[in-house]
Amino acid sequence: MKSALAPPCRTSDGIQDRRVGIEIEFAALKPRDAATLVTQRFGGKVVEVDPHRYEIQEGRHGVFLVELDAQYAHPNEKLSDVEKRKPWLSEMANWLRDLDTEASRLIGDLGGDLIPCEVVCPPIPWTELNQIEDLYRALHKAGAAGTDEGLLYAFGLHMNVETSGTTVGHILPTLKAYLLLSPWLRSAIQVDGTRRIFPYIDPFPSSYIKRVCAPDYTPDLNAMIGDYLSFNPTRNRELDMLPLFSHLRAARVSGAVDDPRIKARPAYHWRLPNALFSGQEAGPLAEWSRWVTVERLAADSDGLDKACESFQDLSPLPLTDDVEVFSTDLAKAYCP
Repeated sequence: MKSALAPPCRTSDGIQDRRVGIEIEFAALKPRDAATLVTQRFGGKVVEVDPHRYEIQEGRHGVFLVELDAQYAHPNEKLSDVEKRKPWLSEMANWLRDLDTEASRLIGDLGGDLIPCEVVCPPIPWTELNQIEDLYRALHKAGAAGTDEGLLYAFGLHMNVETSGTTVGHILPTLKAYLLLSPWLRSAIQVDGTRRIFPYIDPFPSSYIKRVCAPDYTPDLNAMIGDYLSFNPTRNRELDMLPLFSHLRAARVSGAVDDPRIKARPAYHWRLPNALFSGQEAGPLAEWSRWVTVERLAADSDGLDKACESFQDLSPLPLTDDVEVFSTDLAKAYCP
């Protein structure tokens, strides 16, 4: 990994290299074939969970998951233990399970070109992201199609970036820096039009941006999480903070957002990047470089304070030319 791509804080709580989990969505390549590519680079063995879901176990870094990203392409897990809970229904459960398994297989087979396949990588040290880059390019060489290769391909490259710490002093500057740089990130990434139509990567409300980027905004942890939940009671944000806040205050988050898909972890869930394979301007390393820009601004406390003060005279949404220029100029000063 090039030293230029090093984040300002390289370790988590000063102990080990910070880790990054990558999720890659694509079409036109079967999960079994993608799983084989994973083993060729990270070792391990492929274990079939169902015809459209595979785990790569006993390899480097941990368990990789490769699956069709649609619940109806997989058997219903609730049927797996019904005999234990209600033994008198075992015969019916077996019949339903066989029917459900076959239906799931057919849905996955027939929808393979529309239902995205997803490789979910375990968290790996940021210093080894070049290995994920190699996998990304190998997927494309094997036939994977990205966001720009189909009208309905609203595919993303998600990054789960481990925090350097879990105090307000660690988290809030990163959140502020991200909000200030969001217009530049959207422009630099050239977010696909299909993805903009769907709500998964919605921008933050302008009222929330103004509140958080106010120079006098100095909340404690509970207030910071409370404000976020008040303005953003949803997973559908370009930078989803719910996994991190659930890690810190699980009851507070579950009380505000009833969504079992929220998985608590000490990481920023960045959903914005496209899954593009057609050039070097996109991909794990390119997107990591953009994320490092955010962290560089966050690490410059004086520069961040001045940027927040300058931002107060702008109207963040809908995006205007002065906001775009402000965000782009700010990014130029902190890009690796």
